[in-house]
Amino acid sequence: MGSYLSRQLTQLAITLVGIITVAFFMVRMIPGDPAQYMLGDYATDAALAALRAQMGLDQPLWRQYFMYMGHVFTGDLGISVITGRPALAEIFESLPQSAALAFSGLTLAVIIGVPMGIVTAMRQGTWTDTLIMLVALAGISFPVFWIGLASIVLFSQELKWFPALGSSSGQGFFNSLYYLTLPATVLGVSVAAYVTRLTRSAMLEIIGQDYIRVARAMGVPEHRIIWRLAFKNALIPVLAIVGVTFAYSLGSAILIEVVFSRPGVGSTILKAVSARDYQLVQAGVVVLAVGVVIVNTILDMLYALVDPRMRSR
Repeated sequence: MGSYLSRQLTQLAITLVGIITVAFFMVRMIPGDPAQYMLGDYATDAALAALRAQMGLDQPLWRQYFMYMGHVFTGDLGISVITGRPALAEIFESLPQSAALAFSGLTLAVIIGVPMGIVTAMRQGTWTDTLIMLVALAGISFPVFWIGLASIVLFSQELKWFPALGSSSGQGFFNSLYYLTLPATVLGVSVAAYVTRLTRSAMLEIIGQDYIRVARAMGVPEHRIIWRLAFKNALIPVLAIVGVTFAYSLGSAILIEVVFSRPGVGSTILKAVSARDYQLVQAGVVVLAVGVVIVNTILDMLYALVDPRMRSR
C-alpha cells in the first residue's frame, strides 16, 4: 500500500506541474495588455514600460515562466490587476460558492443517475430502459446554460418558485439554500444524464460476467445477484464515474454561475479574462485544476481499498 500511495503522490505532483505550465502559457495567449488596462488608453509609453517592468512582462516568456514557477512553490500566485490583492486570496474567497454548487449538483446527480443506471441495466431492451435513456440523451444534448435559462423562465418568471439571480450569501443558511436550489438542480439534472449512461454501461459489463450467469443458474434470487454481486463489483467503475463527472460538474458550475449571476470562481475568472488579469486567471485555473486532481487522486486511493488488486499495479 505504501508503494501504491507513493506512486499516486508522484503522479499528482507531475500532473500539477503540467497543469500550471499549460495554464501559464494559455493565459499569455489572451490578447491585450494588462498594463494598458490598468493605466488606461491615455497612458504614456514611459508609464506603460515602467509598469510592465514592475509586473515582469518585459522579460522573455521563458524567464517569466521560471519566475512564476518559483513563486508558485512558495504559494505566491501573484497580485490581481483588478483589485491589487493577492490573486490566491481572491480565488479562495469565491471558492466556497463554487464548491457548494458543484458538490450539491454532483450529489444530486449521483442520487438520480446511479439508481437510474442500475434500473436501465436490469431492464435492458424494455420500454423503461428506452424511456430513461431517451431522457438521459436529451439531458446530454441540451447545453447546461440553455437548461439554466429555461429553468429561470419556467420556475422563476412563470411559477415564481425560486429566485432567478444571486446567491443571498450572508443572509442565513436556509436563505442561501433557497437560492442554491434551482442552480444545483439544473446542474444535477444535467450531470445525472452522464452518470446514468456510464452507470448503465458499467452494470451491463458486470452482469455479462460468467459468475453472474452461474449465480442465476443456481437459482440465487435476482435482488441478491444485483445488490450483493453485481453492484458490489461495480463500485470501482462507479467511483470512476464520480471522478469523471466531478470535473464536468465543476466546469458546468462555472457556466451556471454566469447564467444565475452567482458569485464564484467562474464569474471571477470571467472578469479577470476581460481585464487581462493574468495572475487572477492563472490562480483560478490552477485552483480548479488542483481540486479536480486531488479528488481523482483520493478516488484512486479508494479504488485500492475496494479492490486490493489495484495495490499491486
